Amino acid sequence: MKRASLLVLTSCILSLVVMSPHITPVSALKMEYFPLAPGNFNEFNTTTDSTTWMTKRYVAEEWEFLGGPFGTFTVYWCEAHMYEDDDDYSWVNQMWLSKTDDTLIWWGFEDTNAKITVAQGLPYVREPVVEGTMLGGASTGDLIIKGTSQVIPGVEFKANYTIEAIESVTVPAGTFDECIRIHEEEITPDGEISFWVWYAPNVGAVKYFYPDQENRTDVLVSYGVDLENDPWDSWFLPKLPTVLLLSTIAIAAVVSIGILFIVRKRRT
Repeated sequence: MKRASLLVLTSCILSLVVMSPHITPVSALKMEYFPLAPGNFNEFNTTTDSTTWMTKRYVAEEWEFLGGPFGTFTVYWCEAHMYEDDDDYSWVNQMWLSKTDDTLIWWGFEDTNAKITVAQGLPYVREPVVEGTMLGGASTGDLIIKGTSQVIPGVEFKANYTIEAIESVTVPAGTFDECIRIHEEEITPDGEISFWVWYAPNVGAVKYFYPDQENRTDVLVSYGVDLENDPWDSWFLPKLPTVLLLSTIAIAAVVSIGILFIVRKRRT
């Protein structure tokens, strides 16, 4: 009886471990290509074959736990546009991003028409970076169509992210060495997308090129980066799911031992 009770206790604890996410806190300074402190921004001049505008990409002040408190801490990486007659930027879209010990993870996308977050995040870039490395994969999520009550379950999202080169890039904001050139190939509910992004250490994105969007090119003109306030380096929140997991396991163990003690005492 005692042995069986111990087996039940062990099974319960292992079940909690397996069912809960494994999240490793990381140092933002170890992942130098993706500083994600809230308020960080990269401002671009955007040109196409027919027009031009300003683009701003920034880390929002808000954040979210995908999957609840036992889930994954994420930040919003947003894009906004400002055209010639505009007084300020207007939000266009956002992505959900997180980090592990050495990898940036993509979790979802939202624009004015739709929203999707996937069940399993896709690895984007792993550091230290190595030319030729390809990450990505496939995942599924529920696609929410805005303006309607329509939810399409189990929509598949596929992506390949390839580091094609490590090179110097010159843009209006300056010349940046050791930039990684990422080729993004994605299959989304809107179809197939192929474009390139260049990232500089401790700056983030410095250039984009979208050949299928009238050769759209975004070049960095200014940026503001806080290297000391990346949530994965200095905040408690990314560690919260791990703390809750360990606390739940500890509480379950204590409760189970208490129950076993009471049962044994009643039998004697």
